[in-house]
Formats: sequence, C-alpha cells, structure tokens
Amino acid sequence: MGADPGRRARKKARTRREIFDAAMARFAAHGFDAVTIEEICKAADVARGTFFLHFPSKSALLLEWNRQLASELAERLGEPRGSAVAEYRMLVDHVGQRWLRHADVMGAMLRDFLATPGAAAAASEDALRACVEDIVRRGQERGEFRRNVSPRLAATLLLTTAAAILAGAVFGPGEASPEEIRNQLLHAVLHGLVQPKPRLKWQAGSDAAGATA
Repeated sequence: MGADPGRRARKKARTRREIFDAAMARFAAHGFDAVTIEEICKAADVARGTFFLHFPSKSALLLEWNRQLASELAERLGEPRGSAVAEYRMLVDHVGQRWLRHADVMGAMLRDFLATPGAAAAASEDALRACVEDIVRRGQERGEFRRNVSPRLAATLLLTTAAAILAGAVFGPGEASPEEIRNQLLHAVLHGLVQPKPRLKWQAGSDAAGATA
C-alpha cells in the first residue's frame, strides 16, 4: 500500500518551511551573502540534495517568502470582499511592512535572485503576483480600475517598482520615510504621472455675462 499523498504533501511543505525558516534566521544573524547553502542545510537538519529539491538556488527562497506573504494576504482579504482600491492599499501596506522588517536581507536576496538565469520565468508563476492580479481584475470588473490595462502588467508594475525601491535603486538612505515611499508608490501606480485638469465650476451669472460679452 502506497503512502498517503496528503501526508506526503504535508511533510514536503513542512520540510520546505523548515529550510526557509532556518535560512531566514541565518540571514538575519549573518547577512545573506555570508551564509552558505551548507550552513542552511545544517541548521535545518537536511541534506544538500533536499535543499535543491525545494529551491534551485539560495535566492529562490524569495519565492517561498512571497508564497507565504500571498497566503497571509488571502486570509486578510476574506469574504465578503470590499473595495478593490482599499484591498490594493492594504496589500501595499502589508507587503511594505514585511519587506522593511527584513530590508537588508530582502534587498540582497532580491538582487541575487534577479541576476539568476530563469528568474523572470520563476517570477511569472509567483503567488504574490497572482494575488495582486486578482485584486486588479476584481477592481476592473467592479469599474474601480481601468479595463484597458492587463492585470498581469498592473501586478508586475507594482511588484517590480516595489522591488526596485527595496533594492535601493530609487531612494537613497534617509531620502524619504517609509510612509512617504508608500504614498508615492500608491499614487504613481494608481494615478500615474498626468496632472489632472482643474474642474471648471459654474457660477451664478456666468451665462448671462457670457451672453452680454
């Protein structure tokens, strides 16, 4: 009789989580670049082959971080769901808080991940991106967001911009507070760069004045 598939899947998920937790603890203590895969395996009590069974590289742990974050967001969204714009703002806040909590580690991991061959293909299947896409799609269906923008493009714009900020490619040290960065990111993504035209207000007597001019 074969092993229970559900039990096997739970064991695999548990091992994956233990590797991730051990790696993040080592990264926090020693920095991303200084920690080797061998040290992660020793801390997680797994063989090197087991590590590569779950993660093709050290920086691929970023996808597990995103998967856990997407799971947290799915729980927070819940049912019934409200405004897609409010969900979008909550998502940016939650992601920002989690990233800033481990900013040095996440920035180093991200830079290494983006330099890895095949990173773009891996990111295209990322659970966090799918979560953002879902919010955008709902907003479009409800008339809150433009329908002429691909949900995947919208999600990619948000996450790649957030990643660039985290990697230090946008703001210098002390140049802006986390709240200012969040507000600028939200404004740029939700409203773009075009300055809205001032609305003309009708005033009593304006028609008569125009008629006599």
